[in-house]
Amino acid sequence: MFNKPVIGILLLLVAMMTYVYWPAGDLSAQRRGGSATLVKTDVAKEVILKDNISALGTTQANESVTLTAQSTDRVSDIYFDDGDKVEKGQLLLALEHQEEQALVQELEIKIAEHKRQLLRLQDLKKSSATAQSAIDTQTSLLETTQAQLQVAKIRLQEKFIHAPFTGQLGLRQISPGQLVTNDTKLTSLDDINKIKVEFQLPERYLNRVEQGQKVTATNIAYNTPFIGQVTAISSRVDSVSRAFTARAIFDNQDNKLRPGMLLQVQVETQAAQAMVIPESAIIPMNQNHFVYKVVDNKVAREQVVIGRRAPGVVEVLSGLTLGDEVITQGVVKVRPGSEVKTDNAALSQSTAKVN
Repeated sequence: MFNKPVIGILLLLVAMMTYVYWPAGDLSAQRRGGSATLVKTDVAKEVILKDNISALGTTQANESVTLTAQSTDRVSDIYFDDGDKVEKGQLLLALEHQEEQALVQELEIKIAEHKRQLLRLQDLKKSSATAQSAIDTQTSLLETTQAQLQVAKIRLQEKFIHAPFTGQLGLRQISPGQLVTNDTKLTSLDDINKIKVEFQLPERYLNRVEQGQKVTATNIAYNTPFIGQVTAISSRVDSVSRAFTARAIFDNQDNKLRPGMLLQVQVETQAAQAMVIPESAIIPMNQNHFVYKVVDNKVAREQVVIGRRAPGVVEVLSGLTLGDEVITQGVVKVRPGSEVKTDNAALSQSTAKVN
């Protein structure tokens, strides 16, 4: 009698031999019978492919500035309210300027007196009662005082803050009587009639984005998209991210967009003819892509270079020619050299029953 361990080993050997030899015999029978694997195929075809490039961008005002004082003094008058829309050159704020204004008036009086003295000396010269040196001295004195007046007017002008461009003011940050310096933020001014959006794109799109292209953008706050166009492309590609920056301008007369908002941007590229196959035909392997091509009911593996993608299809740049038949369903059941049977209708029905 055999003991139990020996019986267990014998049973295991029988099971292993059955597993190894039974499928082989069955497969040989299938080959002798000439059976072929059922697959679904499609052909490489030419279509008009329109590709939209997507990116994220942050809105910026067309023009933006933080207004500060040019000198240290106390606020005398404020001529704006929070959020006011102002025109270029409009007076916004005045600092105390009595001393500067008095100096201007004093110099203007001196200039008038110097001019009178110069005219008197010039009249005396006609009667040879004065020397040319006296006229030259008076002329120099007049010119010096005129230069001093120009500087005094500049100092006086620095006491008044005007809008540098047409736009909308932010919140007021100062109060009457407050002492301000050239570091004190008075308010902000933004031109938001137009909104700029800068976004980054991979360098592979550099030859497909140009000025004037249509741009569509969406934001979570609004259901309708915003339409703009590319206005500038950076002259450099970032050596780390391998991306370049593009800028688009959007009309914003309704003031829906504000600086700092996040937009989903899509750049519409020009439509072009392209050879495509279904995405399901692509077999990725490491960094490469392959397809199973059917030639005379035999499977051949071909390496392809892919390009743009569209819903359900992918562009093939090389590796196939128009009309080539590729396997789209059943790729896991075949190998190079396998015999296949193409019956797209039957396979579709079989797949539908399984699903």
